[in-house]
Amino acid sequence: AAGWNHAGETVTLGGFGVSNYKAREVAEAFRLLEKAMLVELVYPTTTANLPILPEMKRTPKLLWFDTGLVNYAAGVRKELTQVSTLADIWRGRITEHIVAQEMLALNDRVGQKRAYWMKTGGGGSAEVDFVWAIDSQLIPIEVKAGHNAHLRSIHSFIDRSVSTVAVRVWSGPYSVDDAQTILGRKPFKLINLPYYMLCNLEEIVRQQA
Repeated sequence: AAGWNHAGETVTLGGFGVSNYKAREVAEAFRLLEKAMLVELVYPTTTANLPILPEMKRTPKLLWFDTGLVNYAAGVRKELTQVSTLADIWRGRITEHIVAQEMLALNDRVGQKRAYWMKTGGGGSAEVDFVWAIDSQLIPIEVKAGHNAHLRSIHSFIDRSVSTVAVRVWSGPYSVDDAQTILGRKPFKLINLPYYMLCNLEEIVRQQA
């Protein structure tokens, strides 16, 4: 039951849900839930280029496959019809689940896992919500609103990557910005993608790559 409360969060397996279970026991339980296609433990990658190499020793992000069940368990129901942007609900966790669920339907590669990016080394921390392999590029995907300069995690990723395209999923209109990273001054295309256009993510990225 504690799993619903941690939807969209990075979780520590040992003692999960204020329990006395060890990491190995909790991991086994989550593996069973993954086989039942209820949840996925999404591990970070620390490289900004292909291939995606998940860091299995780092803390995973807990994502449920059914956003409707997450909403129901969280008691989030009528609120969905009373806000101007989904990012205002449950600290943005619902929007991240919607994007994660939509990503599963992008192609027929059943074994493709979702992943997020985490910066390692000095110079502060940075984390990108998702990374997705499209052709020869690893595309960073952030689920948030805000001015381009505030997307510092994407800027950090692009500086380390051969990719020249990034995606911001939001409730605003579709647009493509000519952007430049803050530190490296590297030019890139920032695709501002409305939620309802997620099904065309790969096609849209290829048009800008």
